[in-house]
Amino acid sequence: MELSRRDFIKGSAAAGAAASLAGVALVSGCSSASPSPSSAEGGAASSAEDVKYPEARKISIVEFESDVSQKTTQQIECDIAIIGAGGSGMTAAVRAAELGASVIVFEKGSVAGGSTAGTEGMFGWGSKLQERSGIELASVGEYVEEENIYTNYRSDAVLWTTFIKESGKTADWLEEGGYQFDRVDVYKSSINTFKCFHFWGGQDDENISQSGATLVEFLENRAKDLGVEFRFTTPAVCLKTDSGKVVGLYARDENGDYIEVTSKAVIAGCGGYAANNKLIEQLTTWDMTYANAVATGTGDGVIMAEDVGAGTYMTAMLPAVHVEGYVVADPITVGCCNQPLLFLNQKGNRCMDESLFIHSHKALFVNAVLTQKRCWSVFDQATLDRFESGEGIMAGWRMYKPGSNIEGLVAQVDECVAAGAGNAFKADTVEALAEAMGIDTQNFTASIERYNEFCSNGVDEDYLKDAQYLLPVESGPFYAIRVDPTVTNTIGGLDVNYDNQVLNENEEPIEGLYCVGVDGNKLYKETYNYGLSGGLVSYAIYSGLRAAEHACENYVS
Repeated sequence: MELSRRDFIKGSAAAGAAASLAGVALVSGCSSASPSPSSAEGGAASSAEDVKYPEARKISIVEFESDVSQKTTQQIECDIAIIGAGGSGMTAAVRAAELGASVIVFEKGSVAGGSTAGTEGMFGWGSKLQERSGIELASVGEYVEEENIYTNYRSDAVLWTTFIKESGKTADWLEEGGYQFDRVDVYKSSINTFKCFHFWGGQDDENISQSGATLVEFLENRAKDLGVEFRFTTPAVCLKTDSGKVVGLYARDENGDYIEVTSKAVIAGCGGYAANNKLIEQLTTWDMTYANAVATGTGDGVIMAEDVGAGTYMTAMLPAVHVEGYVVADPITVGCCNQPLLFLNQKGNRCMDESLFIHSHKALFVNAVLTQKRCWSVFDQATLDRFESGEGIMAGWRMYKPGSNIEGLVAQVDECVAAGAGNAFKADTVEALAEAMGIDTQNFTASIERYNEFCSNGVDEDYLKDAQYLLPVESGPFYAIRVDPTVTNTIGGLDVNYDNQVLNENEEPIEGLYCVGVDGNKLYKETYNYGLSGGLVSYAIYSGLRAAEHACENYVS
């Protein structure tokens, strides 16, 4: 899964819609219903004292059922209520409607799409498009082995095998419904050798990373054709329960009025919690002090489900890096964080092969950054000038190719230094730079001297960095930029079974509740695997189909 460039990110955020997969849809034909009694039985949280993550809850929009049930001014009924108009939620809506269910989808944002709008394509094995393209596929076992090796055999091989076998059928379902892919091929040859990446349609060289919008448009139109009605800016704020079962939800419209929705099942596709650093810290061991988020999900789905007794599952993330105050596609991030420069930790020790970004793309690179309390990119004026007006950068990203110049890089670095936020420093000498950063001068200078020796000799004895990426740090003034994590999106959070039913802490299904998309994705451990690119959005669609089919079979007559 790949996200769009800066303009898309900023535009999505401004629209208030892109990243929250917590979405809306009121099915046409939903009938009015009299209020039904709700209950907080079955482990449901009914007050602040009952919640697991009080600090994370403050960032979300979730409310207590015991409070909201007393405030409703409207009651409606449907078969399936869906939270989120992102890729997973809309897929579930379409499939449930195809199977004859009446559907309600509630969207927190003002438009459909969520993170799916910024993707480039999806993973698929054994699709009809691959067959028509004459592609000879590797065995399912080879794909599973790729993931097993990547995660030291910590992945669920049964889930991966099932998902891979169904992924081609997922692509076929889209085609059969009328969607046209651009092509199927390798995603990026440097990180992927499998011809399984189904590129979305409607692409051109400039807008490839925004072509997910064509899929969003297709799913939304398909849903409306099947009678699904969308209510935007009407977020679900809590689940409705009865004797431990989920029997609907409560939503709040843009006027602040509360709606009670009675349904036979609820499917949540809320789009993660990248913008809820407290929840990330409480579910992981990551230090999110300076972390930035591309997506805007605040963990509403996870917190709502926990309120009714759901268990949580180890989370992973779709990672990147940034400079605090700037986004991932800004010149300062591309030029100072994504290049194979010298990286030193908070004690002045060199801490990694900095060309890992090039060899493994972003995931393992960010893992290495996160092994340190803080990580700094250290370089000199000659390197800065090279990147803006000389030989160009060494590692490409999005619109920047290797050898490209980054216009505005020097100005942005100077701006960041002048801001005095503590994440960028400039000095005439290495010793003065260390002193300004508050790092031991002797250790700092020794690390730079040793690295410069490697650059001179063309051999990195410590981390085996390729000689072509060994740029010395020797021509003042000198710079240091703090490299901070960016959470493009979280992966996982709620424990689910293979039918995407949400499980309680005893690993038993919570009747009537499903989770799809990133919050219910148990494929990944620690980080996303770019070697199987497109897997995240492919799982979103796959899980939406699976949950809708199971819900319709078991709850809709």
